[in-house]
Amino acid sequence: VQDGGVLNIAAGTVIFGDFESKGTLIVQRGGKINAIGEAAKPIIMTSEKQPGLRQPGDWGGLVICGRARNNVPGGEAELEGGYGAFHGGNDDNDGSGTLRYVQINFAGIPINPNEEVNSLTMGSVGKSTVIDHVLCAYGLDDAFEWFGGNVDAKYLVAYRGLDDDLVVDLG
Repeated sequence: VQDGGVLNIAAGTVIFGDFESKGTLIVQRGGKINAIGEAAKPIIMTSEKQPGLRQPGDWGGLVICGRARNNVPGGEAELEGGYGAFHGGNDDNDGSGTLRYVQINFAGIPINPNEEVNSLTMGSVGKSTVIDHVLCAYGLDDAFEWFGGNVDAKYLVAYRGLDDDLVVDLG
């Protein structure tokens, strides 16, 4: 999702991440994702592989970049991995949309050695973004990782990931 773009995802939608390309859904600074599920109709982002064949790291996961502050010198940076996800600025009220009742499963890939995309990666996401009732399960790397920002996320569940559940970097 590019600057100025909005991706709306309806309750009950299933999104399949591509295995071969390491498919990753990236919301750039100024873009918005409105993935608004319901308790009985969550939005599910998962591996394209058939149930029973899915593995941690089958696809990249969800990356959200915002314009809130971080503690990087100069305030702007590219997320680890070099895949063009830039974040940072000075707008702590920045809004990148809403994630509500979303499941992110079998995600998290190493883009480069020691540089991974997590199930949900957030770079400088601002406090006007809404993130609640999000489950990250069976990820290869961290379930949730924040690189700066000040989003007030709540009701987060990390289940059976292979690395950390919650990681905060860059302030």
